[in-house]
Amino acid sequence: MTLEEVRKMIDSVDTQIKPLFLERMACAEHVAAAKAENGSDVFVPDRENEIILKRTGDVDVSVKREYEMFLRHLMSVCRRYQYGILTEMQEQVIAEALKQAGLDEHVSHEQITVSFTDHREKSSLNLYLNMIRLNEIPIDHMELKSQGNEQQVTIQLHGNLNQSDMRRLVCQLGKEAENFQILSLQ
Repeated sequence: MTLEEVRKMIDSVDTQIKPLFLERMACAEHVAAAKAENGSDVFVPDRENEIILKRTGDVDVSVKREYEMFLRHLMSVCRRYQYGILTEMQEQVIAEALKQAGLDEHVSHEQITVSFTDHREKSSLNLYLNMIRLNEIPIDHMELKSQGNEQQVTIQLHGNLNQSDMRRLVCQLGKEAENFQILSLQ
C-alpha cells in the first residue's frame, strides 16, 4: 500500500469517527445534567478504570496501551466539557479554594499559582498537564518536588479567573487533583 492510499484510509476512518465523537459528547452533556441534578462528581476513577479494563480486554497487546491512552484522553475531554456545563460546581470549587487561600478573585491578576499532590507510581501528572493544554491555558512556571512516592506540583498559570476556560480548569483540577490549592493570584 502506498502512503497516499494509507492516508485515504485514515481520512475515511476519521470521517467515521466524527459522528461517533459528537454522539459521545451529547451523552456527556446528558451525564452532566444528571450529575448537576443529583450532585454527583464528574470524575469517578473507579468507573473510568472499569470502562478501560472492559474496553481493552480484547485489544491486541501491540496497541493495547495506545488504546487505553486514547480512552483516557477521550474521557478527559468529556470531563472538560462537563465541567464547562456545571457552572454551579465551578463557582463552589473556586470559592472554596479562594477562601482557603484567603484570596479575592476580584483582585486584578494575570497569573494563578496552584499546587497539588501526585504520586510517582500511579502518576496522573500527564493528565493534569493535558487538562491545562485542553483549556489552552499557558504555563508560566512549573515546579515538581519529589519526596519518596509523593510529588508536590506547583504550576503558575497565565490568565485570570474571569476566563471561562480558566474557571473550568480550576474546577477540574480542584475536583480531580489531590490536595489542590490556589496559592496566589498575581
